[in-house]
Amino acid sequence: MKILLGGIPLGCDNIGDEAIIAGVVKMLKESLPGVELTVATADPATAELLGVNVVPPFGFAGHGIGGFVDAVRRHDAYIWCGATGLSDYPHVALDLLETAQNAGLATFIWGVGMDDELNPVFFKAHGKRRLVLSCLGLVGWYERRLRARLARRIAALLPRCRGVWLRDPESAAMLASMGFPNAGITADTAILVGSDRSVASPNGTSSRGSGALAASPTLGICISTQRQVADLAGLKRMIAAVRESGARILGIPMNPKTDRALLESLGIECMAGATPGAVMGAAAKCDVVLSSRLHLLILAANVGTPVLGIARGSKLANWLANFGRAVEGSVYDCDWDKVTEHVLAAFKDRGEWDAVRERAYAGLMSRLESARGELVARLVDEPPKDWPRVSVLVRAHNDEAFIGRTISGVLSQHPPPSEVIVCDDNSTDRTREVAAKFPVRFFERPAGPYKPGRTLNALVREAKGDIAVFNNSDAVPLDERWLAELVKPLTCATVGGDHRAPRIFAFANQLPRPNAQALVRKDSERAFGDGKVQATWRFFFSLASSATWRQNLIDTPFDEKIQYSEDVEWAWRNSRREKDPVKIVYCPKARVEHSHNYTLRELARRFRGEGAADRVIFGDEPSLARELVGAARETLRDWVYLLRRPRDWREIPSAPVRRLVQRIAHWKGMKQAFNAETQRRRETGGEL
Repeated sequence: MKILLGGIPLGCDNIGDEAIIAGVVKMLKESLPGVELTVATADPATAELLGVNVVPPFGFAGHGIGGFVDAVRRHDAYIWCGATGLSDYPHVALDLLETAQNAGLATFIWGVGMDDELNPVFFKAHGKRRLVLSCLGLVGWYERRLRARLARRIAALLPRCRGVWLRDPESAAMLASMGFPNAGITADTAILVGSDRSVASPNGTSSRGSGALAASPTLGICISTQRQVADLAGLKRMIAAVRESGARILGIPMNPKTDRALLESLGIECMAGATPGAVMGAAAKCDVVLSSRLHLLILAANVGTPVLGIARGSKLANWLANFGRAVEGSVYDCDWDKVTEHVLAAFKDRGEWDAVRERAYAGLMSRLESARGELVARLVDEPPKDWPRVSVLVRAHNDEAFIGRTISGVLSQHPPPSEVIVCDDNSTDRTREVAAKFPVRFFERPAGPYKPGRTLNALVREAKGDIAVFNNSDAVPLDERWLAELVKPLTCATVGGDHRAPRIFAFANQLPRPNAQALVRKDSERAFGDGKVQATWRFFFSLASSATWRQNLIDTPFDEKIQYSEDVEWAWRNSRREKDPVKIVYCPKARVEHSHNYTLRELARRFRGEGAADRVIFGDEPSLARELVGAARETLRDWVYLLRRPRDWREIPSAPVRRLVQRIAHWKGMKQAFNAETQRRRETGGEL
């Protein structure tokens, strides 16, 4: 297996980033013997140092992403691995991710963090633009627009990844607020660097070396130049007070150029070397480390040295929370006299640091190991233990525009289905030709007039899997977890891997297509979305993307006489059984793209059929008055929805027409079915 690692500016004078990639390489080599790794870096020495191949740092250090396509095509997977790129430089990292996805690679995000403060270089107005926007009172609007644009890209690209694991829960919560709620949690892989503790004492605490640095207490320090300290005088006062106490100060610059220059300007002697190993060696000689650089705190904690943090965003606070500690302050607002007190106190007494650190690292390693197992399983595409056989059944008719995307999405699931069966209903376009390009099995529907129940029952009998998943040919899975999320309620209902069929039928969340009409979007959001609206309705179910144990359908087949709403009829009938009723479960995280911009004629035909079916299923009496009241209520909701969206105002005049067509057609269908029942009663002496 060949894996390309990138997405962060490696080889660009940031020792923290080098620690991250060293940890990732170590983890993957241990987990995947024989794996061939390539690192995108500006430093050719990385090849020998880590035993990897190297390519240029596409997107960073003056390199464009033009050659990135050729690089990714030589690999099986691409991993965006670490740092705080989701908030520091998301445009570049997301461009790389999208390029890899478009090239057909399996893509992963591993150990990336997200700060609560987005990089002001990209998400704040500057210069003349800020001056103009300030005059217009639009600075806030402009910066919210930049943030919303990032959220849209995240929501579009991250679901296409085979796996996303962030380095802490706080980053995952931040990402969820930007439109992606499905991230897993790992830990910063830099905790694996020096995990043999070769530079630490046997008991895991820092082992200060002999010589000049060991003669008195030592403070290790690094203050980043990325965000300037507002109270530089206070920082200098703290440095002077520490020296007056008889302690020494050692600069540990995480950027060997800019950080070193700042520390030396403050009169601080800096360590030699510019590698993660050199940093840990220096930190091991210190009694306490103070830093506004996250990865100095991590590398110092790796060797057991107590740490104090100065925040520049939320990432240091997130890390220190693992130890039950808070930051001392921020680069913008810090009481340096208090910092001095805490440094001097740490010199005298480590307190419970060693025990706290041991517990914290146990939790971090547990989190990392759990996520590592998931990552490796998805890299090698191994299904989890007890994963049942899943048959995906696709009904198709003249869907050449969608069926390729649908089948591609189905086959890219993790875990994958056992088989995909396509039943083409005499399509007159290229539907069958497109489907034949994929490893699917075709099934010819029963001869004679099309009856949906009869076709579904035949497909179920043809399937070999334990679980039958129905997915329309135009219902496109939106990410690689659709199948797992859809099947989850079924497998959670089993005990000890026992695949006897629990009475559950799960259905997916259907999102409208990008070109969906405004009222189609509104209806879709109400029917699906978070599920709160549908929960208030008498009954709701959709077979378009759904799953149940196949045995349920063998035991109680679909009705083969009904022409419309065969799915609702089955679900309603079986959910009302006195013995072993079926439980209908909505899965909002199992997402497919599925909607239709019906013409008025198509709308009338569909609702007339559904009206006839509703009479048969629910036994409702046809009532034109009830339908007209319903049309009025829905039109009012339509207008409220449209008025809040100026770009959709053009649909305001058509809303009442659309609702009247739906409701009158529904009434006609219900009345037609009612009249047919009445006629049959007369002919059979009161029996249907």
